[in-house]
Amino acid sequence: MPSQLTVTAKTGPASQITAGVIGPDVTNINFDLARRVVTMLVNSATGPSTKEFDLVGTTVTTFTISGANYTMVIS
Repeated sequence: MPSQLTVTAKTGPASQITAGVIGPDVTNINFDLARRVVTMLVNSATGPSTKEFDLVGTTVTTFTISGANYTMVIS
């Protein structure tokens, strides 16, 4: 079932998103350890898109589920 995701993570060098809402139709989360990114597939009225978040320098990643709400922190 597609879901909304709240993300706090780096989006690139010196770029940060804090409690950013991704979705509402996140259908896939992929950890690409070779490229050091997390990629999310999001469906919308205009078609599918991807969001990427930087894993360089990351020491902790958490993914929390509470009911139908999902939260991801990459720090």
